[in-house]
Parts: sequence; structure tokens; C-alpha cells
Amino acid sequence: MLRNVDAFETLAPVSEAYAHVPVADAFDWSGVSAQLGAGEWYLVAFRSTRRAGCDERRLCDIDERAHVEASSSPGFVFYYKGPLSTDRSCLSFCMWDSRAEARAAAGRPDHVTAVSVLDEMYERYTLEFLQVTGESGLPLRFEPYDRPVIDPEAPKAA
Repeated sequence: MLRNVDAFETLAPVSEAYAHVPVADAFDWSGVSAQLGAGEWYLVAFRSTRRAGCDERRLCDIDERAHVEASSSPGFVFYYKGPLSTDRSCLSFCMWDSRAEARAAAGRPDHVTAVSVLDEMYERYTLEFLQVTGESGLPLRFEPYDRPVIDPEAPKAA
């Protein structure tokens, strides 16, 4: 169970367009990778574009309560609240020890409240589910969760 939030201390977007590129490319993960070492984690990325004139104060309050709630949940590793870009886009993510722990936390009251205001606060939003794999001395690997496993020994389809 990873609890080394210091590993994420220097994580920052690589450009203003960070919310529009793959998570692996949106940040310089080298410092995180060096400190995390070997392991597997589950990352939920939330890409969004806020509605013009959305109630920022209310949204921040709801987000903060959901963050506090998540951080006390089993398996929580780290939450990154992305900065709002000039085009009102944002990329935030939450990293977990496992998918099961992330799904359990998603049912907690403050997260349910956050989900209930999505259509009110955002023009659009998407979720991405990624498996993050670390190996000592190598960059982190980001792959879609539930990616089909290809067995090189399996017979080829005709």
C-alpha cells in the first residue's frame, strides 16, 4: 500500500494544453517514477470543460469535501487537482492501490454529491481508467484498464 505523497510533490502540467493530451504525456512523471519504484496502481482521470459562469466557489467546496473523503478511504494514494486552462478545460486524477478500492470510495456520500452536479457545472466531461505500472529504473507505464491481454502463444484467428 503506497502512501508516499511526496513522490507527487513536483508533478505539474507540461503545457497549457495538458488537459488535451494522454495522461502519460500531460505531466513529467520522471520524479514520481523514481520515488514510486515497482508496483501497479489504478488511476481515474477526469477530463472536463467547465461551463462559463459555473459557481466556482460551490464547485471547489464540493471537490474539497470529496477529496477529504477519498483521502480517508482505503487504497487512496493521491489526488491531483489540475489547474483550469484558459479554454476552461481541466485534467484531474485520483490514484488508488486498486480498482476495487476506487470503486468503493466512489459510493461514499461526498463523491455522490460531486457526481450529482456534473451536468450543472460542466459543458463536457469524460473519465479514463488507467493501469499504472512502475518498474525500478524505468518510466511509469500507463495503459487503459481492461486492455485485452494478448497471449503470444494463442493460435491466430483465420
